[in-house]
Amino acid sequence: MDVRLPPGPRLPNLVQVLLALAAPAVIFPAAAKRYGVPFTLTMAPNRRKIVAVSEPDQVKDVFAGSPSVFHAGKGNDLLRPLLGNHSLLLQDGDEHARARRLLAPAFGRREIAGYRGLVEEVTVQQLDRWPRSGRVRAHLLLNELTLEVILRVVFGVSDSKRLDRIRPIVGRAVDAGPVVMIGLGIPALHGFGPWRREIDDLATIHDFLGEEIDAARRDPALPERRDLLALLVRASAEDAQGLTDEELRDQLMTLVAAGHETTATAMAWAMLELARHPDVQDRCVEEMEQGGTEYLDAVIKEVLRLHPVVPMVMRELQEPTTVGGRKYPSGVTVSPSIVLAHRSAEAYPSPQDFDPQRFLGDVPTPTTWLPFGGGARRCIGASFAMMEGQVILQQLLQQYRLERVGSGREWPRARNVTLYPWRRARVELRPR
Repeated sequence: MDVRLPPGPRLPNLVQVLLALAAPAVIFPAAAKRYGVPFTLTMAPNRRKIVAVSEPDQVKDVFAGSPSVFHAGKGNDLLRPLLGNHSLLLQDGDEHARARRLLAPAFGRREIAGYRGLVEEVTVQQLDRWPRSGRVRAHLLLNELTLEVILRVVFGVSDSKRLDRIRPIVGRAVDAGPVVMIGLGIPALHGFGPWRREIDDLATIHDFLGEEIDAARRDPALPERRDLLALLVRASAEDAQGLTDEELRDQLMTLVAAGHETTATAMAWAMLELARHPDVQDRCVEEMEQGGTEYLDAVIKEVLRLHPVVPMVMRELQEPTTVGGRKYPSGVTVSPSIVLAHRSAEAYPSPQDFDPQRFLGDVPTPTTWLPFGGGARRCIGASFAMMEGQVILQQLLQQYRLERVGSGREWPRARNVTLYPWRRARVELRPR
């Protein structure tokens, strides 16, 4: 088999990494058109080789591959300064399997059903603070809403005064752009400008999380609590391989950072599409009035297809491995491109069109619809995110009719490793 890497852009390494992080919706389709798939990107600072794949057989080989061979932690190393060394997104091998086993019960079907009432309560409270009509930047409002949801779900706090001091700091820390994220991996920059502020914010968040963990361990009501922190502290106490305070802190940081921003961004894209397609809005409302959610669920899936929040998945090979019939050497990062997989004309006819009908009655295949990744590393909070998105859109559409501003289209813009609407999802709200 051919062991040479596929061709790819010859731009300077730093330019390639900035384009891949800041404009994946541009560089990936452009490179695929010029070089075909797979193609290779060379990323600074270590001339790291990233091979982008998107065909179903290639994606299947990656997701079905042994976790001991396909390491995601090293592939996600850019997130280490933000999430911590023990984040589930950065762990591999036995360490990852252990952490996932301890975290999984908190995201079981019964637990998610129990969280639904809390999500509904917080959503109603937050929407009461929205303007009754007029133009808004929905992404900003949704970030506040989903941050409040995740803080309440994680810490179980009904009196939010205790969270007032940390709420804006979390929002600011998670808002880091590609330049800040890259710079966090360069210690020499930590004393300057935006990097220093990010380091200070992360230290404040870590102190807060440490205080919450310590308080939970000493709480006499811990056995009755249903929040995620309580579940994790109890699981750690009952398991001989339980999580240390530092491990708990990093997992909580991951839940708070990834758990609110991704849903807010997905719902911002959803509001833009609903504003552009009033017929889709009307059908959702009609279905809701009849007590159904099938079409609304299809809308969410189509939003995640057309506007993936995370553009790619990263797996670093620990030994020579075959993917899609092609052999790659150890050390290469193989990256299923969510952007390219979701734009495949074979899987999705007229892939640029917004068409929820695609997902009615059909279960999307895990090699063509992959907004939550796949395999042993599939997002542990996927079911929670889908439930939360459903609740938010139901409440929104009960209170508002959404109208587009201008064309209603916005370009994807990078924030850490996610893609949000360039103008923060400008829509016009009209009371129903």
